[in-house]
Amino acid sequence: MGTKIKGKYAGQCKICGSDWKVGDDIFYQKEPKAICSDKECFEEQGGKFTPYSGQGTLTNSGGWGKTPIITKLPEVEISDEVKKITEYWDQFFVVAHHKTKSVYPQEDVNGDRFGQIRSKMMDQFMGLTNLIKE
Repeated sequence: MGTKIKGKYAGQCKICGSDWKVGDDIFYQKEPKAICSDKECFEEQGGKFTPYSGQGTLTNSGGWGKTPIITKLPEVEISDEVKKITEYWDQFFVVAHHKTKSVYPQEDVNGDRFGQIRSKMMDQFMGLTNLIKE
């Protein structure tokens, strides 16, 4: 099965001609061989994209496979007070995102590590808000 990886080398698709640079996201599958930065072209080559490698088991690369999380939301009416709180949360999220980008420019904004750092930064901002209120 194929996966999305960061290109280790610059390259060009032999089918559609799209280019990619080192570090760009590309779709790759060893058998049958399929490689392209365009998902549709990758799949036309016989590639089968699998966003999760394994079901919580150790993979050949030494990492743990990711299992999708199934979210079940309760059907409830959201109060105006909660909606106001979530507006503040959105603001903290945006500030934490941009601050994390400026402090850790080497991190991929779509990576797990970036998300963990951003989450911690949001916690810290919200904690500082509590100090200001006192």
